[in-house]
Amino acid sequence: MKVPFFHSNIDFDEVIFYHSGDFFSRAGITQGMITLHPQGIHHGPHKNALERSKGAQRTDEVAVMIDARNPLHIADGAERVENPDYWKSWRDYNVK
Repeated sequence: MKVPFFHSNIDFDEVIFYHSGDFFSRAGITQGMITLHPQGIHHGPHKNALERSKGAQRTDEVAVMIDARNPLHIADGAERVENPDYWKSWRDYNVK
């Protein structure tokens, strides 16, 4: 798959665990973080990832992505480790 990749989770909730490396697609993501993109949310890399990906032959990152057939439910206590401002990173998101 060429980078960057934009997609919508029409039928699935998506969760990504970022294990190690330089996460090219999103600013502010570090090792050990998890992101959740609920069903139907169109998303992809930040604008700066578009520029960084030009001519890239590979990425240096290890992440595990799961598309869940059944809706995911947030565990009790998860808000203690939530970044409540994560959604703001999508405000200037444009697909071209």
